[in-house]
Amino acid sequence: MPHNSARKLKRLLVCAPVLLLLPAAAAAESESIGPWEIEAVYKNDEFDRCAISRTLDDDIAVTFVRTGEGLSLMLSSPNWKLETGKNYPVTMTLGGQSWDRQVAAEASSVSMDVGDAKFVSGLRASNALNVVAAGATIQVPLDGSSAAFARLEQCVEKNEKAVETNPFVAPARRP
Repeated sequence: MPHNSARKLKRLLVCAPVLLLLPAAAAAESESIGPWEIEAVYKNDEFDRCAISRTLDDDIAVTFVRTGEGLSLMLSSPNWKLETGKNYPVTMTLGGQSWDRQVAAEASSVSMDVGDAKFVSGLRASNALNVVAAGATIQVPLDGSSAAFARLEQCVEKNEKAVETNPFVAPARRP
């Protein structure tokens, strides 16, 4: 067996028991768009959300989640020790624009709703999003974000309006 095939088989054998432990209630389909990974998430065979994400060099995961209700931003890191339920003040900058916001904290993540249309359009047009917090500035590169955000919108539209033509066949799920 070639070396590469042996490595893939070994990974499969290591991952297979873990996959069996995952709850059947949640399923996700994903694909890459430049540096972004897009994912459509289903719970109990019902569409839940679409998300684009990327991981920065310092183990910070950046995720934009889109549902029918709107867009939200989540930043997380296994290195953070945050006070769950606390709101932290930050300043978000995109190009020459800035917004003062409060981000809601969990143990190792913060999140906020993104409802401002100028902010959303800035995400598509700017080179970077800077999140200025009390202790540091997190710079999120936005290369490829225009295509990723367009695909995120398509993902939500497609999955929210999925019509089953045959009730005995599961609808095609694709991010």
